[in-house]
Amino acid sequence: MVDVVGRGTVLAGRYRVLDPLPTDLDGVDVWQATDQILDRGVRVRVLGSGAVAPALDAARRAALVTDPRLVRVLDVGTHEGVGYVITEQIAGVTLAQLVERGPLTPEQARAVVGEAAAALEVARRRGVHHLALRPSVVHVSTDGRVLVSGLALDAALVGSPVGDARATSRADTVDLVRVLYTALTGRWPMFHDDTTPVRDLQPAPVLDGSPVPPAEIVMGVPNDLDTLCSVTLGPYEDGPHSPAELVRELEPWGEIRIGQPVEQPTAAYMATDPAATMIAPPVAPPQPVRVARQSVRAAFDELPPGAARPGTPPPAAPARSTGLPAASWTDTQTGAFAPPEVPASLPPVAAGRPPAHPQRTAGPPAAIPPGGDDGQGWGPGAPTTGDPFPFADDEQPRERKFDPTALVLVVVGVVLLIGLVFAASSLFAGTGDQTADPAGGTSTQPQDPGTDESPSAEESPEPSEPAVSTDPPAVASIRSIDPNSPEGEKEELVPLAIDNDPSTFWYTFTYNRPDFGGLKPAVGLEVTLRDTASVSSVTLGVNGTGGNVEVRATTMAAPTEGDLLASGTLGAQTVLTFDEPVDTSTIVLWFTELPTNSEGKFRLEVNDVKVG
Repeated sequence: MVDVVGRGTVLAGRYRVLDPLPTDLDGVDVWQATDQILDRGVRVRVLGSGAVAPALDAARRAALVTDPRLVRVLDVGTHEGVGYVITEQIAGVTLAQLVERGPLTPEQARAVVGEAAAALEVARRRGVHHLALRPSVVHVSTDGRVLVSGLALDAALVGSPVGDARATSRADTVDLVRVLYTALTGRWPMFHDDTTPVRDLQPAPVLDGSPVPPAEIVMGVPNDLDTLCSVTLGPYEDGPHSPAELVRELEPWGEIRIGQPVEQPTAAYMATDPAATMIAPPVAPPQPVRVARQSVRAAFDELPPGAARPGTPPPAAPARSTGLPAASWTDTQTGAFAPPEVPASLPPVAAGRPPAHPQRTAGPPAAIPPGGDDGQGWGPGAPTTGDPFPFADDEQPRERKFDPTALVLVVVGVVLLIGLVFAASSLFAGTGDQTADPAGGTSTQPQDPGTDESPSAEESPEPSEPAVSTDPPAVASIRSIDPNSPEGEKEELVPLAIDNDPSTFWYTFTYNRPDFGGLKPAVGLEVTLRDTASVSSVTLGVNGTGGNVEVRATTMAAPTEGDLLASGTLGAQTVLTFDEPVDTSTIVLWFTELPTNSEGKFRLEVNDVKVG
């Protein structure tokens, strides 16, 4: 493959190969490269031999799974007959590099494997499985993030068998527990039919065909983790069967802190060991160093009058705490709790503010690097998690602001009270013209006999029948009539025929003949007026020409009964005038033949109905 892909090779006219990277898979070369279009670093896997086609297909399936804990597949292709897979650049070291320096603390092992299990559960729900999980594909960055690489791709390259959904989920779950075992002990539990390539790790001791429980190799392993490993890696199909079940077994876990240095290593050691910044805590915890708080106060006191104070860095967490180190931590080899020594003298806490309780952490506190603090009391390894300088004058008195809520409520109350007074006066006013009658009724006060405005009883008009309104009839409502259905035809669109908007209209179904395709004799519209009125004409706005309509003064219960008032052919403005006006409150428009609309189809479209 070196003849095809090497330093300076440009894949797909985009990815320039730079430097080789280590790999534990045969027939695969890993390179650091640069995406020349997006100007970013990427990682290139060159597949020179083996199941190249299935591996490329597996990489394409893995690219469909999106999770921040899974290494993203950016591109897949071939170059001069050699397959390649482009993934995002991976920052941090692998779990295999971490356990070379010693096993992780149980809580950190729980957190790392828990994050990896959550990532594989996301992939499982998309139908993608890893099937080649091992410590070298679990990466931990210095900021505490976990990344899993090789999803589906590595299994295709090593030829891992693929079963049904239950078997593959169980296989990934068992591999996750094997990784947990390795994180706790530094040993890799081997199986007799194992195809997963694991190098540079000692195999776990075996007893009666099963790995020895982690608690018998390393002291301090919690009972739940020890039981989880023993049961899952035992001879029976016990333990969790999916990554989701494993997540529930491991929850809850804390923050991953193994990326933070415990002691400041030398430059030469950092250069020779890439995992130097990720090692587990030493056997004996470092002696707590008192934070140089007095030096900061002295620096404040030495400032000349009127000079600005140097800025104090913000606390790492919202809760305030003292400058004490963490209360306790666990020895990774003995499992015993080693309490830190309390400094001989501590600076006094400002009056009026009680000291906060020191917060307990899952791991040991980071020690102050050699040489003390950085001059401001804030070294990179300072163990304090809160503000170590709780000065009494840190918090300035907050200026009291005016709250207008009370004033607004008072104004609203006054307005409501005034409204109630006016409403009461209006309600009880105007009743002075009537007096209570002793018989229980009311009597009208007599008016001045000298006035001519009050007519006598003899001149009062006799009651008569209500007169028919002479105003133009107003349409109150409209309904559609379908002889075949009591629900009408397109009933929900009928109001559009009287909304005074010619751009909207009620319409019928589309038929292949003007006689409704022989399915029904006609359709109709029942127009209901607000009051009984004298009607002499009906004007229709129709989108189309042809067809026929009949007008009767009847109801939808009997649309064809009654005298035929008018009939005619439909057009854009169809005016149907009666021979004589008719006093009525309902009119039925009975369409016996469909017009042709603008598209040449047999459909009735009525955009306006006016009654005159």
